[in-house]
Amino acid sequence: MRDERDYGNREPADSVHNSGGRRRNRDRRRGFGEEDQGPVIDESTLSAKELQLLQEAEELLVQDQISRLKKRARNNPNAMYTCSLCDVLLESLSAAQRHSQDKWHKKRAREKREQEMLTEIKPPGPAQVTEVGTALQAVFTAQGLTEEDVAKRQDIVSTMQALLLSLRLYGSSCTKFGFKDADINIDILYPLHMHQPEVLLRVRESLSATLFVDLDADFHARVPVVICKEKQSRLVCKVSAGNDHACQTTSYLATLANQQPLVLPLVIAFRHWAQICQLDCADEGGLPAYVLALMVIYFLQQRTEPLLPTYLNFEVGEFSLGRLADFSLTRLEDGHVHWAYAPAGKDASLHAKGKVPLAFQKDLSSVAVGQLWVEMLRFYSLEFNMVDNVISVRTKAILSREAKDWPKKRMAVEDPFAVKRNVARSMNSPQMYEYFVHCLKTTYKYFALPLNSPSTNHKSEKPRGPPRGDKAPRPDPAAPLLKGVGALGLGPRDAGTPPAPRDPLDSDCIIEQEEEVENDSEKEKMDLGKSSLSEEDDDDDDDDDDEEEEREQEEEDEDDVYGRLHLDSVTTEDDELFVLDEISGEELLSDEEGPDFDLPGSMDDEEEQAPPTLTPKVAKGGAGGERPETQKQKPVSQGYEFTRQAFTRGKSHMVVCSLCKRDGHLKKDCPEEFKKVELEPLPAMTARFLKTLNQICEQCFKDFAPDKPEVSVREHILQDVENFIQKLQLFGSSKNGFGFRQSDLDICMVLDGQETADDLDCISIIESMARLLRKHPGLRNILPITTAKVPIVKFYHVRTGLEGDISLYNTLALHNTHLLACYAAIDWRVKILCYVMKVFAKMCDIGDASRGSLSSYAYTLLALFFLQQRNPPVIPVLQEIYDGEKKPELLVDGWNVYFFDDLKALPGRWPQHGKNVETVGQLWLGLLQFYTEVFDFREHVISIRQLAPLTTFNKQWTSKYIVIEDPFDLNHNLGSGLSRRMTNFIMKAFINGRKVFGTPVTSYPPEYPSPMEYFFDPDVLTEGELAPNDRCCRICGKIGHFMKDCPMRKRSRQRRDMENWTDNPRDRQDLAETPKDSAGRQGERWKRPEEKRCCFLCGSHAHIKKDCSQYRGPTGTVGGFPVLWLVTMLLVFKIWRISLEISGPFM
Repeated sequence: MRDERDYGNREPADSVHNSGGRRRNRDRRRGFGEEDQGPVIDESTLSAKELQLLQEAEELLVQDQISRLKKRARNNPNAMYTCSLCDVLLESLSAAQRHSQDKWHKKRAREKREQEMLTEIKPPGPAQVTEVGTALQAVFTAQGLTEEDVAKRQDIVSTMQALLLSLRLYGSSCTKFGFKDADINIDILYPLHMHQPEVLLRVRESLSATLFVDLDADFHARVPVVICKEKQSRLVCKVSAGNDHACQTTSYLATLANQQPLVLPLVIAFRHWAQICQLDCADEGGLPAYVLALMVIYFLQQRTEPLLPTYLNFEVGEFSLGRLADFSLTRLEDGHVHWAYAPAGKDASLHAKGKVPLAFQKDLSSVAVGQLWVEMLRFYSLEFNMVDNVISVRTKAILSREAKDWPKKRMAVEDPFAVKRNVARSMNSPQMYEYFVHCLKTTYKYFALPLNSPSTNHKSEKPRGPPRGDKAPRPDPAAPLLKGVGALGLGPRDAGTPPAPRDPLDSDCIIEQEEEVENDSEKEKMDLGKSSLSEEDDDDDDDDDDEEEEREQEEEDEDDVYGRLHLDSVTTEDDELFVLDEISGEELLSDEEGPDFDLPGSMDDEEEQAPPTLTPKVAKGGAGGERPETQKQKPVSQGYEFTRQAFTRGKSHMVVCSLCKRDGHLKKDCPEEFKKVELEPLPAMTARFLKTLNQICEQCFKDFAPDKPEVSVREHILQDVENFIQKLQLFGSSKNGFGFRQSDLDICMVLDGQETADDLDCISIIESMARLLRKHPGLRNILPITTAKVPIVKFYHVRTGLEGDISLYNTLALHNTHLLACYAAIDWRVKILCYVMKVFAKMCDIGDASRGSLSSYAYTLLALFFLQQRNPPVIPVLQEIYDGEKKPELLVDGWNVYFFDDLKALPGRWPQHGKNVETVGQLWLGLLQFYTEVFDFREHVISIRQLAPLTTFNKQWTSKYIVIEDPFDLNHNLGSGLSRRMTNFIMKAFINGRKVFGTPVTSYPPEYPSPMEYFFDPDVLTEGELAPNDRCCRICGKIGHFMKDCPMRKRSRQRRDMENWTDNPRDRQDLAETPKDSAGRQGERWKRPEEKRCCFLCGSHAHIKKDCSQYRGPTGTVGGFPVLWLVTMLLVFKIWRISLEISGPFM
């Protein structure tokens, strides 16, 4: 737990943890000598009275698991006490007492007491087992599916079979693990030449309205389905396509339930338990239904006397736990589970296959189901370590999360046929997980204890406080001692002040989840492919620090007022983690623990006001442990019942949104969910304002487009480098007509006689090219990046200040460049609109794909798509203009790169050529309106290769909201790197831009010196917010790696290590120096060393941080420069050029 690992971070500045704690102090460790080997407390200096008080105080601390150190700790010689619960060192008696009052310490103490109490419960007797079995049988009879129910569902599938292709039933209707009103899950088998979207679209069209009604579809779910209801039974049918893993798991569960009859009632009871506790809905943070079935099977496998076998064990010759990832279960056949062993990257001769029995052949009916139910609750409540281990029915060996590379702080359940995914990850909220564990323990205690019997038979803990009626706090025996020895004492507290209400978001659970989500999102995204359930990552480090400071202050305010009498946390602390029902606001597990601990009077009053009949209680403390009035009013239970009060003790689950991680709503109701916003209509446009928009758009092009000298300079750099490395081609914004001034050079390298990169070691070639470029006198900061999707070498051209990237055989990008250049040449407005779009993105800080937003190439495609969809269109779809019925093929890297490029013949081939006469200002405003009012990002794809709408479902890109298809590489979604926060930020900028550019004004506010400043004010466009960096590395600000793997961190560390090596006198003596060099350095030894100026971001000595292209300046800057400064410098540059043209090169 985080509060155990980082406990010292929560203490105030004057606390013990900041003065030692568990942090290693290497200086003290080095200086730890014999003088520190003495006693921790020198009792010889204390008087008899002080010694007696000290002993009494320490006796009280021992009850809180705080004891005096026997010898000084090497990592903190000043420490006197240690807490075995929290694993911290404490430097004084007052610090130890203050620690005993800490909320986190009391929480751990309460959990330990609960664990001990539950552990000491005795196994149930025969009569109790019978009563529990009777309760389970009643649930099975009332909730489970009968043979008639299963037959009815089979008939519905047969009816649908007549309308559709080959169908198969799966899910709870097949395994019989479902309830009577459970959905019917149906899967379609379809031929290989068809695709899933095509199949489901045909299903939606084929279902007959006479047999099935309420037809709907959920194509954005992780498993897309068509939903309908059977007209007669009104049962809901969900039809999927190609859901093979689910069908395999269903077959496994159904066969196992038929061979082992004890499985079925246990699963039905467990599912009904989860339903009562509201833990069975994955959309609300609960568990999928079949996860509960896998948990039952896993328990039956892990019993001391197992009732079910596992399948991958050491009896299999090739098996070991380290090789588990190479094993897979393939199918079920004739009562056996077939497995396959296929080690990755090894010879096929090592592959192996085999089979093991699905279930034991012996008769196991003698084991009572009631006994198994109690044992299973105990297993998951006390014995199985859900925090560290994985529930896997494949093997008997304990499988750790580290072996699966799955994060902690949530349940981990492995599907036996889809082993890469944690099927219990829907419970991704720590609050829901703790509520789940709470319900397990409460239910175990309810069924493990005999009905109407005193619970003290199972408790060994002695009462440590006065009777409940004694509400006066005990005097603190350590107070005179603290005063006498001059130690820091505890300050007075207001005894009657209740703790301040605490927001559940301040819980340590929230902080823990935010820290681990960054790793989750990357791992789960790899597992899901097109879908990610964990897009949300942790907040900034600064935000975490602020939350910790606020939490520290709140912890101080919420500490109890009774000194050592802190054990009343059993009745109060859980209020912070879970919302309690009014009928029962007591402790975590039950009510009988109350008399054992000291309770504030206010809490007694609250409990006395609670109607005793609403909270049935087990008898307390033997004959005299319960109030007489409560004994009279409490009804006698006749049997075990499945009730919410018995399983939850009045606690209710906290609904936590899986998107924003806030409580109180679900994902479908999240205010941050990407939804189409209903916007107010814009006011009528005026001719004068429209003329201003035209001027603004044209000004963007003039200010930021590179002039002819800069274009020729880029060609010169290309020739220079090409002479050094044959053979290079320029592509990207330098050639497609949409490049900015000082934008990077994108260069592609190909080898003579080699058409493709097949059979080439691209990484080695890139590294060799980097070594060669380091010898070029005009290039600096050579950096090979071999881990990228396209390996590149970055460089910096010293004379021009331009940066460039050299890639190897990026030939598809060359054709992309040619396509965009053709579109730019069709109409002069195309280039201007793309420049305005890119300036807008730069000003809003949403134009850098390396920092989690969209690339400038993506914004160019956005502009081109709009111009194609405009009525009448401004540009055609060049990839749809060809002769004949079949589109020509020109394959590059397996993709068809054909497009019509004969622009002189375009007017005769495209009938709508020249029909659109809108001004560029009208087009820019129309673009903003199109993407904020018309285009549906959730349903459609931005694709410039076809005019007809392309749906996200057809592309199977339903997990992202801004979907942009590359015109050639049809598997490349340029919006795949967007997080939810960045998507909302981009759309907010577009919505605000629509308002700014679409609202005519007659004059500009005085704070704007120019119209450019007014229209491109980032404080208005982004509402003063910075672009989200939730997916960015904290060091370099880029995405794609974690901070520990940041290349800049490694470079700075290497640079620092080199500086330390050369600064070390011993190392300097090892350097070979000539006498002349030595003499020269003798005279300079007292001179101040020359300061090495370099960029703090990229390490370059050619510029400093504010001039770095990687510098993420405040929103509203381009390359770190404010807009006003850029406009001013552009005006000065223009005046200088005009004067230069008038007076000549020399004045």
